[in-house]
This record gives sequence, structure tokens and C-alpha cells, in this order.
Amino acid sequence: MTRLYSKAALLCTAASFLPLAVSAQTVAIPAGPPATGSEISQPSTNDSAAASPISSSNPPASGRDAASAGEGEIVVTGSRIVTNGYKAPTPVTVVSTTELLKKAPESIAAGLSTLPQFKMSSGSNVTSSQARATNSGNYLNLRGLGENETLLLLDGQRLPPTSYVGTTDANIIPQALVQRVDVVTGGASAAYGSDAVAGVVNFILDTKFDGVKGSAQYGISSRGDDHQVKANLAFGTGLMDNRLHLEGSFDYFYQPGIPNNGERPYGGNYDGGWVDVGQYVPGTGTNTVANGCPASGCAAGTKQNPYTPMFNVRLANGTYGTLVNSGRNAAGQTVPFTLNLNTFEPNGSYHKADLGTPTGTPNFNVGGRDTAVSFGTTLTSYLKTKQGFLRADYDFGGDVTGFLQGSYTNAKTQFVTVAAGTQFQSFQIFSDNAFLPTSFRDAMVAQGVNSFVGSRVEADQTPKRAYDNNTAKTVLAGIKGKLANFNWNITGSYGDSDLKVRHSGNFNQSHWFAALDAVRGPQGNIVCRITVTNPGLQDNCVPWNLFGNGSPSKASYAYFEEDSTFHVKSRQSDVAANLTGALFDLPAGSVNIAVGGEYRHQYLDVTSNNDPSTPIDLTGLRTYAGVYNLKFNSTNQGKAHGTQNVKEGYAEVAVPILRDTPFFQSLDLNGAVRYTDYSVSGGIWAWKGGASWSPIQQLRFRGTYSQDIRAPTLNELFAGVSSTRGTFTDVHTNINTNTITLTRGNPDLKSEKARTLTIGGIWQPPFIPGFSASLDYYHIKINDQISTLSTTDLNQRCEDSGGTDPLCVFVNRPLPFSDRSPANFPTNISTVPFNQASAVTRGFDYELNYRLGLGNLLFDEPGRIDLRFIGNYTPSYVTKTGPTVTPVQLAGVAAGSGVPRHKFTASAQFTDGPLSFGADVRFIGVMHYTKVATQFYTNNRLPAVAYLSANISYDLKIGGHAITIYATGTNLTDHFAFAPQANAQPTEFYPSFQSFYDVVGRYVVGGIRFKF
Repeated sequence: MTRLYSKAALLCTAASFLPLAVSAQTVAIPAGPPATGSEISQPSTNDSAAASPISSSNPPASGRDAASAGEGEIVVTGSRIVTNGYKAPTPVTVVSTTELLKKAPESIAAGLSTLPQFKMSSGSNVTSSQARATNSGNYLNLRGLGENETLLLLDGQRLPPTSYVGTTDANIIPQALVQRVDVVTGGASAAYGSDAVAGVVNFILDTKFDGVKGSAQYGISSRGDDHQVKANLAFGTGLMDNRLHLEGSFDYFYQPGIPNNGERPYGGNYDGGWVDVGQYVPGTGTNTVANGCPASGCAAGTKQNPYTPMFNVRLANGTYGTLVNSGRNAAGQTVPFTLNLNTFEPNGSYHKADLGTPTGTPNFNVGGRDTAVSFGTTLTSYLKTKQGFLRADYDFGGDVTGFLQGSYTNAKTQFVTVAAGTQFQSFQIFSDNAFLPTSFRDAMVAQGVNSFVGSRVEADQTPKRAYDNNTAKTVLAGIKGKLANFNWNITGSYGDSDLKVRHSGNFNQSHWFAALDAVRGPQGNIVCRITVTNPGLQDNCVPWNLFGNGSPSKASYAYFEEDSTFHVKSRQSDVAANLTGALFDLPAGSVNIAVGGEYRHQYLDVTSNNDPSTPIDLTGLRTYAGVYNLKFNSTNQGKAHGTQNVKEGYAEVAVPILRDTPFFQSLDLNGAVRYTDYSVSGGIWAWKGGASWSPIQQLRFRGTYSQDIRAPTLNELFAGVSSTRGTFTDVHTNINTNTITLTRGNPDLKSEKARTLTIGGIWQPPFIPGFSASLDYYHIKINDQISTLSTTDLNQRCEDSGGTDPLCVFVNRPLPFSDRSPANFPTNISTVPFNQASAVTRGFDYELNYRLGLGNLLFDEPGRIDLRFIGNYTPSYVTKTGPTVTPVQLAGVAAGSGVPRHKFTASAQFTDGPLSFGADVRFIGVMHYTKVATQFYTNNRLPAVAYLSANISYDLKIGGHAITIYATGTNLTDHFAFAPQANAQPTEFYPSFQSFYDVVGRYVVGGIRFKF
């Protein structure tokens, strides 16, 4: 079936663009008046090659310069030079909101995520087993280099961070008045400062809107779930002879999400799920000593034991009714026990557990009557957003104007991290436990077993659910005017976000340890032991009966289930001044400059109801000492506090060198430099040099070379110790079970530096009216990249060094490194960010546009077909987590932080009078689980995927008012990309890579737009 979809995509592309031998990228510029009230406006329509037919509802400007079209002064996103007809050397993709909402009707940001330049963006389609994850909004990621390498702007102004890691949710932008989005697909730090390493996403508002407009829509999947409700209303009006212009908007969006991944194909649930596990158990197949494996077997993912997708994979190291792992004597030493691997029933009986058939991944078995799964994880998040926006522009006269605008956004998301929590070898039950069956207790006493270590999967607990409530407020004011040949402006902004996170269903571990240690009290009743031995500590403790699924009382769960909460406050104040204009004239034209300065204050404060830096007080508690005991069994967010001041100054110059010579229709040079002083991490330079050359009018070449920067975020600098808990595969002991991961900040971090090269061209042949093509090559190398090694990488580097790597200190084991027994499984693993990594990516962005006039067909107005083909090819994306580490190729890799090598969208839109309909195919090329030579998958190749979408609309005139009825369908073939995960608890993660592939299935949206 995938092969059929791929052929359909190729046929669509070939039919649309058969005359073309070359593919190209980027500048697709909507026609119409430039945006005002901001430094940022649209580029010359020469860059659009007759404008993007899809990205504008207006006719193209036929390749004319903006000045000749009467459009006034132009500012190009990616440059601060203001001049008529200036052609910037930096690639810019421009897309209208209409086009974006056709691709993803729920939001503009979701539509951007479908564009080929965006990879690994996170949103409601991506959930997590950890409540600390920050992907519950829409966080954009250019090139897949990281969300914090992409700078978000609103009319050229920075937005406040909305997550504790310093990234900004694009959902806070008022969508009803967004006119278009400019995407700079090259480094832009010299123009805009830190974080523009991968590029800039600039949302342009329609600040001159007049009238009333709005829309309402409803969507639902073909399975009758995940419905959405979206509505917005905007107004604009002029007062005081149009000297005062007021406008405002309100946006509302609601979508409940898909609460359980078992509601989609291959999602599994109570019946187990699809997981990539080791193919051979020790002693079978190639996983034997004779094939070079140790007696314990080769780890999963090796050549002798490759990862293989299997169904009905279940957890074999814990049962719903409690599994007995190992007996211990009074001294705490492990001793033989005949009832090991027994499990309990609710009626007090117990039996040898049926744990199914082993796989080549320890503790992951297939089938088994008593095995368990961590069912109930949310597939897509619940999301509700409300946005309000107001703006006033005033003309003071004398070429001086001012504006004041403010916005407020409230976004709520929630998702189940896991419905059945796992407690693997993390508690100890003593022989005097009052809930123990008598015969079991007698067997313990007879064999000298004082206690046993147990494991349980809590199918009877309250599902663990993450609740995020994010409010963001922004205020922006400015004044601008003219002074001789120069334009000046001064702006001030304030933004703050308030993120409250609550994770329900967590175990307060001191209460849990007390509740599971149940004994007979002085009156013979069952009580918590601590109430007898240490009265006054936990006198309200309720004993917990863990023997058998459903045995624990609701009261006992209520005693130790507690919400883990944290609160993130981010603030940003900014004052900037800019001066742009013509400095002097050369024979080829005016030399234009832009100079300016900026002062920014940033603030971060994270509070929490726990302190992961200190283990809990275990006074009066008998516990299993092999666990790093935190307040909660998961989501222990540390406190953080930090501020910094940023001072910046920049200068940019555009120099016309030649005009109308035999080999130079035009030649322009551009240069920019910026110095930024961070009060914490120090000063750093960013710079850019570029050129634009047109040998003939219809052909233009462009290129830039720049140094771009990203300063460490306040969280990377000042984060306190935080903790998460999850399963971990230890290559040292070949054990897969739960461990604790501790993270913290590093105040000694410095800024990242990146060198970016872009070279490209735009072709607008006069013999093909309405056609344009562009092609841009990019090469980005990031040095001193801030990164935190994953627990897997830390463990592997320590293992490869034989325990001598300095990073081994972050893998905390209870015994010396030489001990490979299960008892030496890590107690916890610490991760800290360092300027230790590097990344190099290169590729091509390409775009083809063609508008074909059809004459009068069904209606009096001429009809047309608009064709667009926009794509990206990334042949290489290599990362190194440290200077001595082997580079890893991530181009074409789905796992980890990989990106597709091929990604494109082919679109066709037919318009005839009030009727418009079209379709597009979104294509993702072949991907692999890994390209690391020492890692092996039997299903390493993931086939190419194509998603078919279609739209239709019809314009009505009712009472002189414009009303449009529309419908959009996405993933019409209901295609599913099957890709089981490795090292994931069964059913915890859906068997697909949700950052790349659609998991909702066929989806239809219908709605109405109006404008008065």
C-alpha cells in the first residue's frame, strides 16, 4: 500500500511539473500591500517570480519590483534594510495563513510543521510518559536542529518563553489577524540576535484590517473521535479621520485528543503491544557463547541479537498482583527462596507466574497469563486555547506614528502519561506483613526468608495524568517617524508567561513505604507499622494491600497518591531603537544602512512542591535501600531561579555595486555585524556577509556566510536538580528496569557558535509566464553546542571505556564497575549540560510555482490552476556528543533526533470565480531506525510515506457580505506508518514516530468564514 501512495505522489508531481528539469526552493511572496506597523514587511515581488499562487488570494504582481507596483518601502525578514525593490541575499519562505490552514486546519503553527523545512516540531500529536515534557503546545523546529535554535518573532519582536527550557509556544500568537508567516531558512543572528541559528519564524499581523471577519469550524476523525471546535472573530476600524486605527481579535480552539493509544491500529493496550525487542534469548540462535556472546547473552540491538518487531510483548518483571523477585535474610542478603517468581491473586492465593516466552530483551516477554503492560497512555493531547488581542495605531502628524498592542493567551493541555504505574524491584515486603497469606508467611519463616523484594504494575491505581495551564501576556508599544532620508523607530515590550504543571496519580513515596508495611496492631487490627513504632510521624496512614489486582482499597491509594506540581514564571522586558535609510548614492543606487541597539532583561523562576536534590527522610520506614528515594515516584521537578541582562548593538549595510551592465543586470552586497553582551555567559559577535547577483533580469543568484549564536537559556544555566523515573536498559548488567535520572543546570555554559553558508538562485523565465523556481544550498556547522548526554549515551561511553571515562561518575552504581551482576544496576544517572557537542547539516531547499490561466469556464471571472512543489533534501546531518565520540549520522534516521532525507509537498489548486478546490500530497522519504554500524534492526528500513489531503470552498454574497463555506480533508487514504519502538515499555509508546507520521488517521473539517 505504501508503494501505491508513493507512486501516486510521484505521478502528481510529474504531471504538475513535467517541463521542469531542476527543483528549487524558497521565496514565495504573497501579492498585496505590505504589512505596516512593524519593521518587517514583505520582500520585493521579484523574489516571488510572479508571487506564490498558493500563498495569496490576490493576483500576482507579474514580477514587478514592489516600488514600481506602488507598494512603498520594503523590509525583508532576515534583513533590517528598508528600501524599495531591495533583494536580500538570505532565503525567505513566505506562506499565507490560508495555505497553512489548508494543510492543518487546527492552527497556523500546525500548518507550518508540515512544511519541509520544519522537522521534529512538537505539538499535541506528541505526548510523553513524563509530565516534565514541554511539547504540549506547538514548538517549531527548523532543520531538526532543536526548538531552541529557532527564533520566533511577532512582527519582528521577540516573544517571551513559555516553557521552563526557554522555548516559545507558537499557540500564544493571535491567529485571527495573522496575514502571513515569513520563514528565514538561514542563520539570522546578525539581524535578530541569539537563537536564530536554524532560522527565524516571523508572524506578520495585518495591522490595517478594516471591518469585521470571523470563522467557525468543526472537525472529526473517520473513527468518530478527536473532534475539534475552532472559532475566531476580528475587527478593525478607523476613527478621528483615520488618524486612529483600532483592531482586535479573539481566538478559541478545543480538541479533546485521543485519550488512549489503544484506540488506533497496532496501539495494543491490555493485550500487549508491538515493541522492537532482541530477536534471540541467551543460548538460542546466534545469541550464544559460540558466536562471541557472553554467557548472559549479547545485548539487544547487537549483530547477534538484532531488534525485531514482536506483538503481544509484555512486562515479565512485574505482575498486576505483585511478583516475588528475590528473598532476603534478616541481614538483607539475598538467599534462595522456593517461592520466587510467584504472583498473588485477590483471593489470597498465589501461584508460579506464567511469564510467557522470553525475548532477547531482558524482562520483555511475549504472552503469558500473568505478565503485565503499562496501558492507557494518551495518543494525542487534550488542548484548549483562548486568545485575546487589541491594538491601537495613531498618526501624530509630521510622519510620526505610534502604536500600542497587547495580547493574552490561556492554553490548557492534558494527557495520561501512564494509566498503570510500574514499581520494579522497588519495595520490600517483610514476613510480618498482615496481608500476606498465612501459608506464604510460613514458607518464608521455614526457609529463613525475612523479606522479599517485589515488583508490581498498578492496574488498579488512578491513571497518572499531566495537566498544563499556560498563560502568556505581551505588551508592545512603539513610535516611529522619518528624519531626512532615514526612518527611525523605538519600541518597548514586556512579556511574561505563567506555566502551571500538575501530575496526578504520583506516589508520595514516604507515605507509600509506610502504607505497604502493614502489620497487626496491639488490638489485632491491620495498621501501618510506623504508627506503632514511630507514633506522631504518619498516624493517619492507611495500610495498602498489594497482594492481587484490585486488592488495594481506595482509601489506601488516596493516602499516598499526591499531585506533583511545579510553577514556571518567565518574564522578558525589551527596549530597542533602530535607524534605517540611505547613507549616500553610488552610480548603481543608494547605499542603505540599518543601525540599532537593544536592551533585554530575562527572568526565570521555577518553584516546586518537592526537592529532588535531597532524598526523603526514611525515619521509621523499612524500605528497599537499592532505590534513590525521592518524594514522588516520578516527576520530581527541581527549583530554579535566574536572571540576566542582555545588551546588543548591530549595524547592517546594503551596497549596490552594478546596474544594467552586459553581465550584471544587478549586483548587490550586504553585510551585518552584531555584538551581544550577556551578563552571565559573556560577550559574543555575530556577523553576516552576502551578495545578490542577477546576470539577466529573470535570473538571480544569492549567497550568505554568517556566524550565528545561541546563548544558554536561564534553565540551562540555573536549573536545580530535577528527577524523572523510567525504564532503562543497562548494557553493563544487561538488565532492563526502572532507574532514576537526575538533571541540573550548569552556570559555566557559554554561547554556541554556528557557521552558516547559503548559496542559491531564483529563475523566472519570461517565456513561461507565471512560473518561478528557486534552489538553495545550506551548510550549518554548530560548535560548542549545548547538549545533555542521554542516559543511554552516558552508559555506553562509560562501558566502551571500561569504566575509565570521566563521565562514568554520572552513572551511579552500588558496586564497583567490574561487577556485572544484576545487583550493580545503576541506582541513578545524572545528566548535566555542557558545551561539548557539535552538529553539521547540509542540504537543499527547493520550490517550484506555476500559475496557469484558464480563461472563463464556469463563471464570469477567469479561472486558473496554481501548482506548487516545495521540498527539502538533507543528505547529511552529523552530530557528535563530545570531542572524542564517534560521529552519528542522523539524516534519514527516525529514532532519536534524526530527520528525513527527503520531504516535500506537491499542491494543485483550481479556482474559478467563487469555487476553489485542490489537493496536496505530503511526502516523507525512506527512513531508518539507525545508521550506526554497531546497531542492528531486522526492520531497519521504514518505507516512504505519502499523505493525501484535499480542500474545497465556495464564496457566497449574502446581503453584500462575503461568506465562504469550506471543507478540508487530511490523510484521506487513512495511512498509518508502522514503526515499533525499542526499549519502551509495552503499550507505553505508540508503534510509530509521531514527530514525523500522522497517527490520527483520516480527518475532515468543515466550516464557514465571513467578512463584513
